[in-house]
Amino acid sequence: MKASDELHQLIRSMSMSEKRYFKIHASRHIIGKQNNYILLFDAIGKQEVYDEAEIKKAFVNTSFIKHLPSEKHYLYQQILESLNAFNQDKTFLARNSNVLISIEILYNKGLFSQCRKLIRKACAEAYALERFAILYQIVHWETMLNIKDEDEKKLTLSIKEENRLLEVMKLQSALMQVAFHLQVQIDKGQTSESFILEQKKELTRLYTAAKERNSFWSTYYYYSGIALLATLESDEKKRYECYSRIKEVMDQAPQFIRDLPGIYHLNSNNLVNVMFFLKKYEEAAMLINEQRSFLKSHGIQNPTFSRIVFLNTSESELYLHYRTGNYRAGIDHIKVIEGEVKKMENSFSPLLFDLLYVMAAVELSNGTYKNAGKWLNRIMNAELDMNIRMELQLNSRLLYLLVLFESDDILFDNRLNAMRRLMARKNDFPTHAKILEVIRMLSDEKVKNKNMTVIKKYISEISKESLRSNRETLNKQFDFAGYMERQLIE
Repeated sequence: MKASDELHQLIRSMSMSEKRYFKIHASRHIIGKQNNYILLFDAIGKQEVYDEAEIKKAFVNTSFIKHLPSEKHYLYQQILESLNAFNQDKTFLARNSNVLISIEILYNKGLFSQCRKLIRKACAEAYALERFAILYQIVHWETMLNIKDEDEKKLTLSIKEENRLLEVMKLQSALMQVAFHLQVQIDKGQTSESFILEQKKELTRLYTAAKERNSFWSTYYYYSGIALLATLESDEKKRYECYSRIKEVMDQAPQFIRDLPGIYHLNSNNLVNVMFFLKKYEEAAMLINEQRSFLKSHGIQNPTFSRIVFLNTSESELYLHYRTGNYRAGIDHIKVIEGEVKKMENSFSPLLFDLLYVMAAVELSNGTYKNAGKWLNRIMNAELDMNIRMELQLNSRLLYLLVLFESDDILFDNRLNAMRRLMARKNDFPTHAKILEVIRMLSDEKVKNKNMTVIKKYISEISKESLRSNRETLNKQFDFAGYMERQLIE
């Protein structure tokens, strides 16, 4: 059984400041053996990929290594405790959970003026970040004070605000449910014209019913839902407008970016992809650069998320060079990022494999076939251990066939036959089957000349099907149809 690497993942996700704080925390709170725990912490943190056998070897002369699973569990809990202490004033939830306790304490002690002062302060931040669930609890304490003061006018206002907050949360949940239902049905392929019309009406009804109940999340789910509908209708301009609107709302309220960097980055990444479809390349380049620096510009320190941003922005920049035919610039960028890519563990994120695929596409287009094969081999070698989506697995194999074809590799026929056997079992990927068939015919000059009409027909179908697939998935794809058309000319 493979040893759990959760402790390794947790330690590797910590910033330098958090690690320093943990060691101070450990010296104060871990009774006995603290030196061993800190040594274990450092040893695990140094590993790029968790190797328990190496850990046991390094601590072979210690007694506590005999109970490594329980020791790891204890260290994990201590790290979480130190992270809670380190971040107690840095996150909204931590701050206001403590504030709610303080409000209750002050109320029960009869210190009502201090209690009201704390309520006002807590409300200001909760309103700014639209944390309505906690805000409702804070406002309820204000209602309790108004009842105590027998102030009917203020009581009416606070109760009205409680009800408004409940309605806001109800509206957010309804819009979220519609957007989520849309995504599920799209994934299932169950999107009739009547379904699209019904969902569009429901989104509009909910969002415009009462503007005073709208919020950031209402806006987010509304425009996300409209963007999904635009995907079904192949309306790239509408999708561009939706993602731009979400970005605009967040840019106008930077507290949301600091509080929700993942949402902000995901939306911007979607926006970049739509820009590619609309050939807004200069605008895409500016947004990629903005995303590359947004964590630093907003004072966000998150090592794990920084790596996610690195993967997405690197993939987008390379794809921009690929789409604009600037392969030399793409190769230069690969040289900049390959050191980080090589040391990144496969288990970190599926995004790594999407980046490797685009790196291979740029290398192939540039004629550096050996490097293209290197990146594709890393994808294919990871398939048994990692959950790589089937579409990417097939695309990688097809791209690898082109690498072998272009470099006149003796392995081409062997890999071609293996791929044909695989596709015989993959009936759900007809476009990939057509790409494979065209590659087979192009690889033999006699077959190519004899089947020119069939090849052209397949290429036309592949082009149309690939464009539709790109619109639906937002995945960055190699242009197999364009490559095959160039082969016919050459």
